[in-house]
Amino acid sequence: MVHVDVARDGFRAGDHILVTGGGGGFGRAFAQRFSKMGARLSIWDIDEGNGLETVRLVQSAGGDATFFRVDLADAKDIDAAVTATLAHYGSPYCVVNNASIYPRASILDMEMETFETTLKVNITAPFHIVKSFGPGMIAQNRGVIINIASGRALEGAVNGASYACSKAAILSLTKTVALEWAKYNIRCNAIIPGVALTAQPLANSTPEALIERAKQRIPLGRIGYPEDVAGLAAYLVSADAAYMTGQGIAMNGGAVLVPQ
Repeated sequence: MVHVDVARDGFRAGDHILVTGGGGGFGRAFAQRFSKMGARLSIWDIDEGNGLETVRLVQSAGGDATFFRVDLADAKDIDAAVTATLAHYGSPYCVVNNASIYPRASILDMEMETFETTLKVNITAPFHIVKSFGPGMIAQNRGVIINIASGRALEGAVNGASYACSKAAILSLTKTVALEWAKYNIRCNAIIPGVALTAQPLANSTPEALIERAKQRIPLGRIGYPEDVAGLAAYLVSADAAYMTGQGIAMNGGAVLVPQ
């Protein structure tokens, strides 16, 4: 029996969506995709030039976006950005915790300060952000949180312990938020991207090398692109995903399979 009368809440044109790390890569692709859907966008980034460029691209296409500079390693900076964002757009319908850092060093060579800063940016900041915007989202009795994880959370990462640990923690945070806030009609899911043409993998490679490596190592035979992941994010905020919460969804061409 098909229950056509079941309420399925999802994104509505005019809803406010916040994207951290919105200045490039996945973040910019999210912003542009959400803008096409009619979202009002808060773009958070530490890089003012990149953040303003995303805003320019959105606005030049007829969208509504505002840049907020924020250092996610600084709790006071996050608090200030939360206040400014709420004053400008009000509570978000969706928060995308996308920003992260990936310092490379072996366990023996990694400085404790580097490890701790990675955790601040990659997991403490998302927790802080969710906690800060949570009351407003709960009052609206609707909302979506999307956390960006990584295949490194599942496999570990040589010369990337801080990153792998933080991304594993993001998956755990996703499940906990989903369980606690389901009663408020707030869904929380994580996207687990594979290697894509974004700044992090390009820090140690070239586009040509990544594309060629993908042909050999990825079952679907190609590298990922930010637009691939943005399409999944668009689905997760939609009414079509109204019955999905607490999940980690991998989009990586089959390179890393989520254990069942």
